[in-house]
Amino acid sequence: MAEPLIRPFQGLIYNRRKIDDISRCVCPPYDIIPDPKVYYERSAFNAVRLELPMATPPATEYDEAARTLETWLREEVLAADAEETIYIYEQEFTIDGTAYLRRGLIPLVKLDHARILTHEETRKAAREDRERLIQRLKTFTSLIFALYDDRQKNIENLLLSSEKELMYSFSDELSIRNRFYRMTDPGQIRDLVTLMEGKKIYIADGHHRLSVAFKLGLPYVAMYLTDMYSEGIVILPYHRIVRSTSNISLAQLLERVKGLLRVEKVALTGPEKLKAAVKGLVSGPNPSFGLFCKDDKAHLYILSQEKFFLRDEAAPESLRRLSVNVAHAGLLKGLFGIKEEDISFANDAAEAVQLVNEGKSDLAFFVPPTTVDEVRDVAEHGLYMPPKSTYFFPKVLSGLVFHRYA
Repeated sequence: MAEPLIRPFQGLIYNRRKIDDISRCVCPPYDIIPDPKVYYERSAFNAVRLELPMATPPATEYDEAARTLETWLREEVLAADAEETIYIYEQEFTIDGTAYLRRGLIPLVKLDHARILTHEETRKAAREDRERLIQRLKTFTSLIFALYDDRQKNIENLLLSSEKELMYSFSDELSIRNRFYRMTDPGQIRDLVTLMEGKKIYIADGHHRLSVAFKLGLPYVAMYLTDMYSEGIVILPYHRIVRSTSNISLAQLLERVKGLLRVEKVALTGPEKLKAAVKGLVSGPNPSFGLFCKDDKAHLYILSQEKFFLRDEAAPESLRRLSVNVAHAGLLKGLFGIKEEDISFANDAAEAVQLVNEGKSDLAFFVPPTTVDEVRDVAEHGLYMPPKSTYFFPKVLSGLVFHRYA
């Protein structure tokens, strides 16, 4: 009999007899932590000590993480869950006055290249870092975040109606309400396993951890899975910030887009004007983008594509039509001639503008959010998006459950 796509497992969890406030022990995934000391100071048992360890020479950061994990296991700060289960994780949050609730399950997922589809190419340094950490700990300290298609809402309905034990309920530093459950009915767990059969898995976040899992030859790895067409799915854009030595003027940039993009000049009369203009950018066949340049700090220039111009005719259609690729490869690198190493990223449009106003950047280039259909299309064609194409919000917190594979 073929092994199922998902299966329950005994997660490694905090001992609630020793940890009375889980909110002090969780942290974001390693790649969005600007200052790990914040979480180090929050608790001696914060998951950041495993997720983003700091070296104490001559010991490496990986030695420190291993020492911490061994201590926590020995002192029963962490322990394997009593029974195999599938966990349920809900995040309730608000963006621009709109309330969202994202609900997902956390099982072990069978590692199968034919069923698990990616959209992001891994970077060597980050991949090697996660590999050293995971191998040293024999533990995944944070979850891979992935999507599945369930437009009939059968899985969502089962998660909602299932018998479950509430393990944690707390608000985090971003005012996101987190609720974490374990399923308790074996029959409902079996039903969930059956409903997931035949599904494809689309990786949203955690490509480096997935790459390590495949390299280690593991049969299964823990993932957070949620319906890609749920109303709780929010993808935020990664805007581009450019610090260039080429000294291209605003007039030269606008000259290069003539005949290809329609240009609209918008007065920036306040932060709300910027917010509204960036929110109005669109993805799709005729995407629009925002340009803010040091040469004119009073205006935002809205560039709307009128003519398809991505120069790489050899590129697959899925990438040539991808809004963020039009921005990154077509405009910034292609028409404007900006080097990859001169491009950095920011989620917050106001922060990007501030960097230009302070003279720390030459221009900010605002992009519309990537859609979930674009993610699916690129993944199904076996392609990769440009770096920082998607920011699935909110991130899945590290520390609610760990996957110890040995």
